[in-house]
Amino acid sequence: MVLTPRGAGVAQAELVIDASVRSLVQSGRARVIVTLQVGANASEAQRAQAISRAQDSVLARLPHSHASVVRRYTSVPMLALEIDATALHALETMTDVVASVAPDSTVKPQ
Repeated sequence: MVLTPRGAGVAQAELVIDASVRSLVQSGRARVIVTLQVGANASEAQRAQAISRAQDSVLARLPHSHASVVRRYTSVPMLALEIDATALHALETMTDVVASVAPDSTVKPQ
């Protein structure tokens, strides 16, 4: 998904949806990791507040019956959610706060 600039000379980042997420939600609900856009130049306390605000924004805008929180992280700008296709569509519209959506899967240690 390529996004157009918004505002005077301010371009939004490209929202990345992992292709496997689309196929997973077609057959029901799927666990995903949502990476949020949060400013990097802040103190630890300010960053934690920014992460919390971004999470609150996403959760307030998701259709409640189509998404549930698996985990809210406090030190990394991410949310673990269980979503369906309706919630994925809603996440796709949140280009101001969502950077990417990827499947939440177990990875074997190397």
